[in-house]
Amino acid sequence: MLYTLLLVLLTGVSASQHALHLPEPTRQLEWKDVNFLSTSDVHGWLLGHQHATWPEPNYSGDFGSLASFATHMRRIAQDKGVDLLLVDAGDHHDGSGLVSSSSEASGKAEDIFSMLPYDIITIGNHELYHYEDALEEYRNKGRWNGRYVTSNVNITIQAEDGSFQSVPLGEQYLKFETDQGRKITAFGVIFNFQAHAKGISIQKPSKLAKDPWFLEAIEEKPDYFVLAGHMPARGETSEFTPIFDAIREIHPKVPIYVFGGHTHVRDCVQYDGRSIAVVPGRYLETVAFTSSSLPQDDQDGPLDVARRYIDANPVSYKWHTNTSDEQFDLPIGKNISLALLRLASDLNISTPLGVAPHDYFLERHPYGHPRSVLTVFSDQVLPHTIIDKERNGTRVIIGNAGSLRFDLFQGRFDRNDELTVSPFTSKFLWVELPAGLARNVTEQMNKSGASKLLPSEPTTKLEEEDRVRRIYNDWMTEQWEDYLLQGGNDHLYEQEEMQRVFREDERKIPKKPRTMGFVTKDSCPGKGDDIEHYPVPHVGDQPDFIQTPFPDVNDNEIIDVVSMDFALDDFLAAVNVLDPTIDLKEGDMKSYADGLEINVVFGMYAKEMWQAGL
Repeated sequence: MLYTLLLVLLTGVSASQHALHLPEPTRQLEWKDVNFLSTSDVHGWLLGHQHATWPEPNYSGDFGSLASFATHMRRIAQDKGVDLLLVDAGDHHDGSGLVSSSSEASGKAEDIFSMLPYDIITIGNHELYHYEDALEEYRNKGRWNGRYVTSNVNITIQAEDGSFQSVPLGEQYLKFETDQGRKITAFGVIFNFQAHAKGISIQKPSKLAKDPWFLEAIEEKPDYFVLAGHMPARGETSEFTPIFDAIREIHPKVPIYVFGGHTHVRDCVQYDGRSIAVVPGRYLETVAFTSSSLPQDDQDGPLDVARRYIDANPVSYKWHTNTSDEQFDLPIGKNISLALLRLASDLNISTPLGVAPHDYFLERHPYGHPRSVLTVFSDQVLPHTIIDKERNGTRVIIGNAGSLRFDLFQGRFDRNDELTVSPFTSKFLWVELPAGLARNVTEQMNKSGASKLLPSEPTTKLEEEDRVRRIYNDWMTEQWEDYLLQGGNDHLYEQEEMQRVFREDERKIPKKPRTMGFVTKDSCPGKGDDIEHYPVPHVGDQPDFIQTPFPDVNDNEIIDVVSMDFALDDFLAAVNVLDPTIDLKEGDMKSYADGLEINVVFGMYAKEMWQAGL
């Protein structure tokens, strides 16, 4: 019975996706000798983006539709007699309800992820924050059929004899032949990530490049090298250079293809004429297609390369594979989609908790705007949900903006949406302070907070997450500011026009529709974006920390000051800067609201305040 219901639901979801009036691509992909489809930072978004607010419909394809697309693309490659490889650069944990709703959820979602046979896949930092997560990856690496490569990550395990050993978490390197008989040597690396759990060790990429086993692995000349790395292709945290240089010292002309991630942006750069490095973005919003000629080693001249950032939806997938609605969905895709719906049902993440009355955006509006997620969080959600029955006095609650990861959309709101907004398990702590001091704590935290004085090598989860958030927000701000400088319309907050092409009675779509989405500027030749968009409105310089409305009290009154444990170091530092005589320490803080965690508060609020229309 459950199978039948899921099958009906799957058919309905597929039909609704196909009914969306999404813009079609207008340029064919540039197939060459060597081709890749790459993903990164999926963070559990295997169900796809399910809301109708722009630009979400552009990313409405679930992982099943990606699997059908990849399978069709492999057929096309075979027909053309060229290589096509699938590459993923890590970060599957911490995101949607499929990976964050229970301690076992991420492993079950990973099993579904592995149903699509990637050729090269590596690990991300979100798989390494907790030892148990990393151990699950190690114990089940067989699901990747020997293609899970983690060249600089080790895990300490207990051997059968009771001793503890540090062993590679995945394969140290891969050597294999493609269907076209080309030899490949591949590595999977992560930047010098310091905030990992105890029992995990990470070798700096610069040291990896000098390790005897690595030098031996690159000694034999392949037809090309592939580097899959959980780090950007350039800039902060990019550490591909020492590995690239070590290969180049031995093989000056062998092509090197690099696929990165971590900072959630789309990017492309060439380190030299015989290489290309591509980063596909985040949250299953983009599938990057990369193609390259493959000249002989004795030939001079650069590679002929191209890349395309494909919006992850069935309309784009079908257009690029020249398939109809009836032809596109293959058994592998249907099975994956069905498995995802079954897992969502088992995890109970699709039951409506309420109906959100409006869209609330994380970065489109400044903090203080009524349609800002941060404003709703501080002014409505926290005051209504973070309540300690033992502490009935006056209080102020300080929250970390970095604990919110995504927009909250109008309409049906379920557990999956709740975890999408905030998947973290941060709790709350309290201490009594004079109101006059408490009044200035949040401002002080923002003056010297994590994203303002971020160390070059963050050592805490908060610091690492704030770094990623800052880099991504700078990228989005640049897109929006460039658009305005070019005379773009700044009145894009009205949703009616944005939703226009989704009306059921609309059948005529402009030949080149312009819809909201990413506008990518990178350093590779030609145009990267598959479909022309105007950028998402973006407000930069949002605060790191926010607070509930401050109570109307005298400065000398003692009140409860509540902080999220995720930002405890910043809270303690701010208090002690404002009044060094207090010398506040972690041991002075006490648990608040019975250990309530941040990843359930939006659902609590929805059950109380958003029941109209349910």
